[in-house]
Amino acid sequence: MVKATKLELKSLYEAADEFERLQPWEWISEYQLLVVEDPETHIMGFCCIIGNKSDERGLKVYLGIDGLRHYIEMLDFNQLTIEDETLDSLLSRETCLSVGFNRVSELRNREVVAQFRDCLAGFVPISLTGGWQCRFLTQALKQVGELAELVKETPSFTLEDDQVLMRLQDFEGNWKTLKISLSVFLEQMKETGVRYENELAAYRISKLPSTNMVFEIARFLMPRPIEEKGDSRAYYPMITAILEKETKQLVFAEMSSPSLESQETILSRFANTLIKDLEFKPQCLVTDCEAVLRQFKDFSDKTKIPLMKVPELEAATDFVCDLMKIEEQFDASMEVDIEENIDLVLLTSREICQNILECDALSRHLPEGVKQQFTNIVELFHVVMLGHFQELPDHWSVQNVERACKEVLPGLLTEEELKIVPDILTHYLDVVGEAELIPNYIHLQKCVTESYS
Repeated sequence: MVKATKLELKSLYEAADEFERLQPWEWISEYQLLVVEDPETHIMGFCCIIGNKSDERGLKVYLGIDGLRHYIEMLDFNQLTIEDETLDSLLSRETCLSVGFNRVSELRNREVVAQFRDCLAGFVPISLTGGWQCRFLTQALKQVGELAELVKETPSFTLEDDQVLMRLQDFEGNWKTLKISLSVFLEQMKETGVRYENELAAYRISKLPSTNMVFEIARFLMPRPIEEKGDSRAYYPMITAILEKETKQLVFAEMSSPSLESQETILSRFANTLIKDLEFKPQCLVTDCEAVLRQFKDFSDKTKIPLMKVPELEAATDFVCDLMKIEEQFDASMEVDIEENIDLVLLTSREICQNILECDALSRHLPEGVKQQFTNIVELFHVVMLGHFQELPDHWSVQNVERACKEVLPGLLTEEELKIVPDILTHYLDVVGEAELIPNYIHLQKCVTESYS
């Protein structure tokens, strides 16, 4: 992913400031969808203004047809606005770019600050840093602002029941406003799904002997995110489990990332299970999940195994409950480990800070104010990294260090304290990095510096 330039980020912040001053949530609700076409990729951004029904204020730009589906699901669950403690878990269900405006009271008399997030369903939301994402969100803020002003300044303005307003560029680069039926996009939702391309395997499965067995398919995300080495962002592991309804025997299980590629791989591996291991096919496949229907529909059509939706699964539900109980027990043991780790980390970091401050060569260039707060801020940072992200110092990731600096510390420190955070953390990282206690300290130093620049 190409990073956003300083000029692109500046334009984004300016557009966000203008949007916040406009306050379009005063007359437009979360249920009034607006559409902006990205002039670069022609991806549709389905835009939802947040703030009319809650204290949260901002804009979400749901990306493409999958994004529209997530918006509709949020409407169904009445969860377009959410509390802070559920923010990450809920945003992990959405594919959108978002900007939220923090209230002054939340940041100890600081100005209202825009926070930008890049959300992909099934993945942990990250701060928005990509060049394309930055440019599209900038355009979306501007064009949604234009549409909001159009609605406000035209009292006679009306739309049909299924119509939405849309902004797009013509061939000459001029922005135009259209009224368009939402049904155009809803029809496209029906066409999306996972393609099963192995025609030979599908033919072999269709010729397998059939049984009276019913296979239940369950798919869900585990609550604990993981981050694989080399991946750009952490994700919530997706479990796909297939069980025989009567015997409750597990036929197939796979843990993967929630990406489209992983869904295609799951179809391929399930096909291999039928052909090589079972050597028969079930009477039908059933699920209670729309996402599973979309994933298995093409597979079902080509293998001639009927696929049906049922109100509730039986065998698979018990399997999921048992798995979640194991996860809860693991979480409980982890909480004890985290408390013990925090005590140990605090003791170690306190000793390191004391050694730094007592060594003239390591501390003589530090201002007096920095020295006074050095130990407190280093200890606080260790607690944040372990308590929020379950990361010990030798496993600190750039992504979570950035989140700690941008999202967590501003709510814990005063404005004056935040000013000295970069000096303290970069110096601390330099010392422990040179001592080979933190492997990637140079990247972490750069991350801290850029987070406060």
